[in-house]
Amino acid sequence: MSRPIRDHEILSAVFAKMDVVAMSVAVGSLCSLLFFLATAVLLMQTAPENYPVGEHLSDLSDYLPGYSVSWVGALIGACYGFLFGALAGFSAGVYWNLTHYFALGVMLISSAELAD
Repeated sequence: MSRPIRDHEILSAVFAKMDVVAMSVAVGSLCSLLFFLATAVLLMQTAPENYPVGEHLSDLSDYLPGYSVSWVGALIGACYGFLFGALAGFSAGVYWNLTHYFALGVMLISSAELAD
């Protein structure tokens, strides 16, 4: 005998929970890669002897200790990129889950009121 599918089961399937750890790692990895590539592209370009390379990107050293437009700085920047990206991914995942739990609760309450 098959049981009938309930409204809250359908809503739970539609509003699936986001994996916060996976979102943190994914966004952190992407930001880390982007930060490393931004520095590496500047370092691989040919420039005259005394020409300053990456003036604007080197301003990040004011906010990120240890960062510079160098290969070591690219690795340090990748670590900072992962940290900030993971924090952004964690925040986005938690916000996503909270808003969906709230929306699911409102829908369940309104469907219960309509059933009465």
